[in-house]
Amino acid sequence: MAGAVQTTIAREDVERLKARELLHLARLLDVPMSARSIRREWLIDSIMDEIINRDLVPAHKELHTPAINIKGLKKKYGRTLAVSDLDLQVNPGEIVGLVGPNGAGKSTTLRVLTGIIRPTAGEVFVNGHDMLNDPLVAKESIGYIPERPTCYPSLTVREYVMFVARIYDVPGPVAIVRMRAFVDLFHMQPYLDTYIGTLSKGNLQRTLLIGIFTRIPPYVLALDEPIYGLDPRGAWNLKAHLRRLKAEGSAILISTHILQVAADLCDRFIIMNEGSVVGSGTLDELMSVNSGARNLEEVFLALTGGIPEE
Repeated sequence: MAGAVQTTIAREDVERLKARELLHLARLLDVPMSARSIRREWLIDSIMDEIINRDLVPAHKELHTPAINIKGLKKKYGRTLAVSDLDLQVNPGEIVGLVGPNGAGKSTTLRVLTGIIRPTAGEVFVNGHDMLNDPLVAKESIGYIPERPTCYPSLTVREYVMFVARIYDVPGPVAIVRMRAFVDLFHMQPYLDTYIGTLSKGNLQRTLLIGIFTRIPPYVLALDEPIYGLDPRGAWNLKAHLRRLKAEGSAILISTHILQVAADLCDRFIIMNEGSVVGSGTLDELMSVNSGARNLEEVFLALTGGIPEE
């Protein structure tokens, strides 16, 4: 199921559930379980009978175009100008890379986009909603992974994911099925009942991703260094899933200084240096205006201080 926009719950999704999850799902669907012993196959059949008769998954909704729209963004901290006159759009079905050296203004841009801090000037729209004038609706429309993730330390991974699902009105049966799909995808089964406060950075990152993906796509996503902290398998699975989401119509903005990640995933790039945009476009477009550059790394170096001599 991971990566698929579905209009119902498929049998294979239910068959993937662990016994505890299967029983929870049956209770949510009011499946009668009065017998002393219940065969798994019978329980799955009964659950599927209930699912067929219910409209559990909301209808697929298209995102607004552009799904992310930043106009004339300026952010100052005292006398320091962190972001200057930034215009940025991300459309549905697109992954855009916000790249730049440390301190370029990337994380500040994402924190303004997600409503964590207010801009000094400019406008921010998420899925057509004004982040300044309608912040609750705008924030409901975006999923965010910060560079330094934090979460509720006294919740287990399972409790956190189901908590997020309730906040976003994901029906309980759908949340159980989607949680299992992404727990499997990110290999988090050993940690599902572990307290979040004890997790490593990589497993905390996975937990936040599962929380986002338990919601029903398409998504508007703002991901700040999403690969950092993940092991090679986790990074591979995340990149593959982001590509699936893009194909299904999600709009994804990735901030990173790891150029290989950007080159692997992104359709367009916005290159920042010292708070300003110094280049934007597809890789071919960027290389065409930076003569001699053969790849994203050389474009990046040319625009942020020049390619060092060998």
